[in-house]
Amino acid sequence: MNPKAYWKRPERWLAFFLTLLAVCSFLAMVPVTPELSPDVGFETTGSESELSFIDQLRGGSTAPRVLGHWTSLSPPLLAVLVALFFRSMVFALLSAFFAGAFLSFGLNPLIVITLAMHDFIWKSLSSSFSLYIFLFLFTLVGLVHVLSRNGGLSGLVDALGKFATSRKRAKIAIGLGGVAMFFDDYANTVVLGNTMQKLSDKWRISREKLAYLVDSTTAPVAGLAVLSTWIAAEAMLLGDEAKSLGIELSGYGIFLELLPMRFYCIGTLIFLFINSAVGRDFGAMFQAEKRAALEGKVHDDGSQPLGIQSSGIMEPDEGTPRRWFNGLIPIACVIFGILIGIVVLGRARIIGLGESFSFGSFEDWRYAFGLAVGDEDGAGALPVLFLASVFGSLVAFGLTIGQRLMSVRETFQAYVSGMPTMWMAVFILLMTWSMQDICQNLGTAEYLIDLLGDSMPVWTLPLFTFVVASMMSFATGTSWGAMGILIPIILPLSYSMGTFDAGGSILFFLTAAAILDGAIFGDHCSPISDTTVLTSISTGCDHIAHVKTQLPYAVVTMALAGLFGYLAVAGNMPLWLFYVLFPLASVGILFVFGRRIPSQADKGGA
Repeated sequence: MNPKAYWKRPERWLAFFLTLLAVCSFLAMVPVTPELSPDVGFETTGSESELSFIDQLRGGSTAPRVLGHWTSLSPPLLAVLVALFFRSMVFALLSAFFAGAFLSFGLNPLIVITLAMHDFIWKSLSSSFSLYIFLFLFTLVGLVHVLSRNGGLSGLVDALGKFATSRKRAKIAIGLGGVAMFFDDYANTVVLGNTMQKLSDKWRISREKLAYLVDSTTAPVAGLAVLSTWIAAEAMLLGDEAKSLGIELSGYGIFLELLPMRFYCIGTLIFLFINSAVGRDFGAMFQAEKRAALEGKVHDDGSQPLGIQSSGIMEPDEGTPRRWFNGLIPIACVIFGILIGIVVLGRARIIGLGESFSFGSFEDWRYAFGLAVGDEDGAGALPVLFLASVFGSLVAFGLTIGQRLMSVRETFQAYVSGMPTMWMAVFILLMTWSMQDICQNLGTAEYLIDLLGDSMPVWTLPLFTFVVASMMSFATGTSWGAMGILIPIILPLSYSMGTFDAGGSILFFLTAAAILDGAIFGDHCSPISDTTVLTSISTGCDHIAHVKTQLPYAVVTMALAGLFGYLAVAGNMPLWLFYVLFPLASVGILFVFGRRIPSQADKGGA
């Protein structure tokens, strides 16, 4: 069905308003006490006159505002419901944006629009983080176009075909590719999603399934890797809190203790590879895979894919040789360029602090990753990602022109041809960042903490923490926000309840792992998470279809991780038993509720 038709159906409007009314009525009746905060806005940039004007609109820099009211949950709730009932991510984000703007700044439209554009839009557009994300995305899109036109990607797919000889093996190969790119979630998402489209399309794998495979090997893998841009920040947060509690463990030492207890991240990977190996799916994912397998439609007829799409202009001309190394070498330059660039950037910052660095020391490498991520302007290691993609693009230009596969003009035209199609992707990505700022401004995370309370038996604390972190990150679309808020709140609470001393401190470590895992749940599947949006962009998938098909799998994984991990292990079940029960339960769910994806042979036989 055409998405525009959903707006013309009265029954959908009725269901939408009734659902919104029911949820808001429930939230309004739950006794939660909001707080007053003198913090009325964000750190702003601009001329002195601009800042003075903005401050006057706010009513003074010390005017108190309400934090954690039940209405703070309404913008993300509105975004989810509009997307669910009307299948339009644009209107979902716009409606949530305006709702959040009026809740933040009052009812005067002129003041609301001015402040919202300044605090929520301009703040994101002017940040170096956003700039480098866009540059990285555009340069990599251009690289993929060149590799498509020069026959490199076709040759690489043919070479991978020696292993990926079936749909199952192709899905496993994509999953392994995601695991191999463990060092950064953004690099994983954008590189893997763009470069695996041809392999996925060859085996009639739906774009929804491709997006699930890519998204499930981004944050979950980066959150587990002992050397990644994620771990540096996690170790810093954990280390600061351990120091304040008097725990004689470094942040990285705590992270290593938590590794076997990262039940959601580990469970996501287990479920992904079991799902790929058995070839069974359920729910909306089964319908998408069935459509792709039988009809060859990797997109649904009514979908609105983000990002660049496969088309005739991306195919190599007749007679162009399909050489695998023309695809592999530029991609390898990007991947290794990112890895080496992060180390070099971190090393320079270490030396700038007057300390020494050794390439033979793993500890120095880890320290370098931490300094590469933590910088004053907020861009982190993203400049490295951008420069690596530029380097890979130059290599692709050299290979293409040097072998006379295309002229300089044709190569340049191929490089820029995909960029005009990215405007919708950029808009949605910008709006998701604005939604995260709105949730921070309204105190959505604080509301969820107050809503769920803090009185419970000590052995239920890990499961409670996992649920709170999951809900918070899903509602706000950010894992870092959930970690940054919960670690200083939950870990002292856990320590005061005696979890660090009871049972060999396993309850304390389970609680810490639950914060990190719950935060990653939202980053993995929230419709307003930037990595979820980037996955839809890089795989060329309809964003709502991606969330709709992935969410049931993520919720199943979350439920199993909570049941067999944060509840059962906290209740004295041996830790190793999780690694037996989770795979068995996953197989059972796929065989009981899932169905085998039919093939062309099945269709012919019918």
